[in-house]
Amino acid sequence: MEKPQVIITTVKRGDEITYPKKGNHLRIHFEAFRPNGEKIETTKDADRPFEFQIGVDDVIPGLQQILYKMTIGEKVKAEIPPQFAYQREGLTGIIPSNEKLIMEIELISITF
Repeated sequence: MEKPQVIITTVKRGDEITYPKKGNHLRIHFEAFRPNGEKIETTKDADRPFEFQIGVDDVIPGLQQILYKMTIGEKVKAEIPPQFAYQREGLTGIIPSNEKLIMEIELISITF
């Protein structure tokens, strides 16, 4: 049986120098979709970036895994299997249990 993994496709390269480290404060834009294309969450529509401390604040493991591999200015599209998203629980009324999540992510800034 194949081990599930996050699949990342680069849409736009970043500076290829500045990677986040645990404890850094990040600002990102993201859009999250169900596999059928239904948009379930976005920061872009209101132009309000999501800000959090990587490795400290509570975000899904797949998102953290992706961001550790990104550099400032980079945009990616990712397929996150349930094991790295909302797992068996799903997200009540939004994401059924054991469903993968599709995300488009842009790393705007890192504060060290």
